[in-house]
Amino acid sequence: MTRDHEKLSAFLDGELSPEETREIELALESSAEMREELESLMASDRAAQDEFAAMLDEPVPIELASKVENAPVLSAANSPSKPSSFTWLTAIAACLALIIGGAGGYLAGSTNNTQLASAPGWLEDIADYHRVYAGQERHLVEVAASEADHIETWLTKTVGARVKIPDLSQHGLTFRGARLLVAAGKPVSQLMFTDELGQVVALCLIQTDTPADGFTQRTIDGFEMISWGGANANFVIVGDEGRADLKEIAQTAAVDA
Repeated sequence: MTRDHEKLSAFLDGELSPEETREIELALESSAEMREELESLMASDRAAQDEFAAMLDEPVPIELASKVENAPVLSAANSPSKPSSFTWLTAIAACLALIIGGAGGYLAGSTNNTQLASAPGWLEDIADYHRVYAGQERHLVEVAASEADHIETWLTKTVGARVKIPDLSQHGLTFRGARLLVAAGKPVSQLMFTDELGQVVALCLIQTDTPADGFTQRTIDGFEMISWGGANANFVIVGDEGRADLKEIAQTAAVDA
């Protein structure tokens, strides 16, 4: 593991001092290689969290459940008292270890395709990316707005769902360009807009066979998010927490999409 890898991991976990954090931010602005490594780390972290969450949703194999139910309760030798809560917690922890470790192959082999299609956890990934890229200036986007036609063709082909740049000028937003992200292990298009104050609003799209119903508002890691489903895709508009016009922006983007 390289020193940069260790520093980026600590950066994502919020373990760096303000000086070290600024050092990483400056390095990210100047190094495409470091930005790619950061994106890879975020994707790996989210994939691991999603895999664990999916494992907990899977039914426990009958044989394993039977072993857990019939497992003897251990107590201290020569102790007349009932087993303590610590004993039960220890037993529960041991059972979880069995489920995650011994049954890992079973769970991994029975991953539900619907879970993959709906890309659980993709909004958390988007929040991670937005936290990093919204603070950039020179490297806010990967492809500039001047290449709008190329952006739509490139991202549509890569993401697997139609990507169209909406006109959000009525909300005081200017299209700045686009990026390709990875969320929940799937490619995601990110269209970046800024207002007259330089605040960043992003429109992201991920392909899915199970689009969401209606508009849903969430706050994740200090960012406001409005998500909705469309033709074989899910969308989300991301802005600073408390931004009052985000729902109206999302409604305009949904009409244009």
